[in-house]
Amino acid sequence: MKKYLMYGICACLFFLSMQGFAVDKKVLPIADGHYIFQHRFAEHPMMESVQLNVLIQGNSIRIENNDAMKDSLFPLGLIDEGELYWHASSGQWIIVTDDSDKEAVDVGGCSDGPYVVDLIEQEYWTC
Repeated sequence: MKKYLMYGICACLFFLSMQGFAVDKKVLPIADGHYIFQHRFAEHPMMESVQLNVLIQGNSIRIENNDAMKDSLFPLGLIDEGELYWHASSGQWIIVTDDSDKEAVDVGGCSDGPYVVDLIEQEYWTC
């Protein structure tokens, strides 16, 4: 009987440890491909801005500005690229360019942390 109890406890611990692992890993809510994202300002989210070409491949993202809108914040060409990472404490996807970005306390907006990208609404947020 003790032998079966021990197997049961081990199986439960294994199952619980796998559940914890699954919580840490979040699946991207968007497929690989080319997209058009809207740029948004954290302090003025309704202000008009450029549309950005986005390429997603696996957990990698590449953002380019091909919109020659007058008074654009961005120059034409590459704007940002890096690894898409679920920042659990903020509940947002961030663009990681350095491993330390994963541990950032503040992200997005006008913080010193990594930029935020909304993969559902297809928006790229900066200050």
